[in-house]
Amino acid sequence: MTDVRELMTADPATLDPEAKIEEAWKLMHSERVRHVPVCKGDKLVGLVTQKDLLVNAQNTSLLSLPVAEIMVFDVQTVDKDLPAALAAKRMIDEKISCLPVVENGELVGIVTDSDFLNLVIKLLAN
Repeated sequence: MTDVRELMTADPATLDPEAKIEEAWKLMHSERVRHVPVCKGDKLVGLVTQKDLLVNAQNTSLLSLPVAEIMVFDVQTVDKDLPAALAAKRMIDEKISCLPVVENGELVGIVTDSDFLNLVIKLLAN
């Protein structure tokens, strides 16, 4: 059985809560990602998504604000040993597109809807 560890992106790019919204845009573009965990040290404190940026960046004066102003604080997370099917079900049930992976409160990875699509492609190709 596949677990989250096998699908997740380990050590994803992160932002500090004081990073500017403009930095989040640049990071998402350069890393080609739609979700960026926000951490204080190794501790997950929030999540910024492409949708958060699209909603808030229409007003260019907001680009200089810290990401803490727009990030999601109540982030659902998973353990790396959770079966992937349970993580996928949670994402569907909660209508979310990613789950940060934490161990002892520290961010160790992130699993996204794209990771699950890549798994489906791999399984269908066999």
